[in-house]
Amino acid sequence: MNGPILAQVEPLHNFVETIFGSAGFRPEHAKDAANVLMYASRRGVDTHGVRNLIPIYFAQLDKDLYTLNPNFRIEHETAVSARVNGDSGLGLAASSWAMRLAISKAKDAGMAFVSMRNTYHYGAAGYYPWMALQNDMIGISMTGRFSPDGTFLASVPPTYSAIPMFSTNPLAIGFPTAEEPPYLLDMATSTVPFNRIFKMRDAGEPIPLGWGLDERGEPTTDAALVRQVLPLGGTREQGGHKGYGLAMMVEVLCAVLSGGWGTGFPLDDPSASNGHKQITDAHFFGAMRVDAFRPLDEFKRGMDAMIQALHAAPKEEGQDRIYVAGEIEDETEQERLRNGIPLPDTVVEDLKTLSTRYHVPLPF
Repeated sequence: MNGPILAQVEPLHNFVETIFGSAGFRPEHAKDAANVLMYASRRGVDTHGVRNLIPIYFAQLDKDLYTLNPNFRIEHETAVSARVNGDSGLGLAASSWAMRLAISKAKDAGMAFVSMRNTYHYGAAGYYPWMALQNDMIGISMTGRFSPDGTFLASVPPTYSAIPMFSTNPLAIGFPTAEEPPYLLDMATSTVPFNRIFKMRDAGEPIPLGWGLDERGEPTTDAALVRQVLPLGGTREQGGHKGYGLAMMVEVLCAVLSGGWGTGFPLDDPSASNGHKQITDAHFFGAMRVDAFRPLDEFKRGMDAMIQALHAAPKEEGQDRIYVAGEIEDETEQERLRNGIPLPDTVVEDLKTLSTRYHVPLPF
């Protein structure tokens, strides 16, 4: 092919939703799944968009990991919290349900937090704070996994460890604004998400030195050889212990708080899951009403003022703009809504495979 195909947003969204439904997921879960993936693809977060249909979600489906008709349920709750069980359901749908629960509770109580166990990959972390932003709330999300024996394919070593023990354990937070695009931070606690390395591998591109290690634990620039990525910061001397600390914080809120280490085992017996080995992914969600602290319009104007001050700051030589989190993605979304979403050859081939498998016409 000569360059990426441009797929218009609405036809591609309908295709993704139809594919999930044709695969046996409930209609409301197919809708949630399409919403999460298309959020990422619209905003240029291509590492977490439709490119993951086959590599993650349908690969897990083919391994019979999912409960197609799951019972998402609350195992314990208060007015401001809940521990919930995703029943081995599709993470994109389970997490959307959990975030809606946090938002609903926060509307009544001012703020609420939900820790979820027993589900799978939830897509772009930023989607869930984005849900809260649609309600003029502050939103938070995190996702994590932990392995005591370093058996993850794509994982992060603790500082000074010879084996990887954490996933990239991302976190995201969003703050509403008045005139400026909402502040929306979405970041891994590793130097880079593994999906970006896979994306560069598929494109035949080298990665920067310092991102990843090969199977011998040596630094490499070959994306195909990467078996570990370093914590955010890199080595201990470069501040990697801070990324490691953040990764552990995420893991505690997601898995320890929800009982995710003991999925399928008694929650009060961590040893039952092989020294805290985590079988499925665990997540954490939060929503806060701004008016629990101060009037919403005042807060939004304060956010605008801070962002505008950052924009007005003197620039480094050769630079003409200072960005805040979420701005590049917001501008990308506006452009892609007008012109379409670029799909590289590997993604086009995956969509063709799914089109043939489920007899759903291609969206381009």
